[in-house]
Amino acid sequence: MKIGVFSDVHGNLEALDACLARFEKERVEKFIFCGDMVGYGPDPEICVKKIFQLPLLACVVGNHDAALCHPVLEAFFNYDAQIALEEGKKHLSAFSFRSLAELPAKIEGKNFCVVHGTPADPVKEYFTNDAQFYANAPLWKGQVCFVGHTHLPFYMEGTTEDCLVSLVSRPEQVIPLASHARYVINPGAVGKPRDKNPQAAFGIWDNSKNTFQFLREPYDVQKTQEKMRKLNFPDFLIESLAIGY
Repeated sequence: MKIGVFSDVHGNLEALDACLARFEKERVEKFIFCGDMVGYGPDPEICVKKIFQLPLLACVVGNHDAALCHPVLEAFFNYDAQIALEEGKKHLSAFSFRSLAELPAKIEGKNFCVVHGTPADPVKEYFTNDAQFYANAPLWKGQVCFVGHTHLPFYMEGTTEDCLVSLVSRPEQVIPLASHARYVINPGAVGKPRDKNPQAAFGIWDNSKNTFQFLREPYDVQKTQEKMRKLNFPDFLIESLAIGY
């Protein structure tokens, strides 16, 4: 079965639509979402509704999602992120607030786990290195742990003896999931990539072939930027979309 894995939409409708259109083209059947439907972007409400309408295998809360219901978390955000989150609150329905508040921080399914950050700290911690792989390995079940939060597409392939950490630079790269190894996979960010590539980033887990494919898809960045300007979003958030940061 082909499973669409995506993360960090951040209220970017144009990027989300491009991502979902590619999933449809690839005949994806189910979906895994690794957190952060809101924050940074101008269309949080419709993005939340579209994601919840999908046949989701798993959907976890991100730090921006969590901050809507736990304002103390905003202290961890920079000024621009706080401004965007406050603007987003104005456009969210009671249904969306409630739905985001009820999201779990961690989900374990058949041969996989999903968190936004790390199994040790599902909401706030960034998963970035091999030391974290070994520290977190006892905290999740299955072969693959899907994460988000860093906005960078990467994977870790680990055994009891070694761990390879690889940033993904080839947009259609496919990695085979070896039966003797365990993996941490970040599909990258749909709505706000930070790897100097503005195209929406996501991926497909084929659990019948035991592969993961990293994908990129262009979208109308200027349309998203224009919406942000009309809502007086910070200049950096607007301009950074075009350079993938």
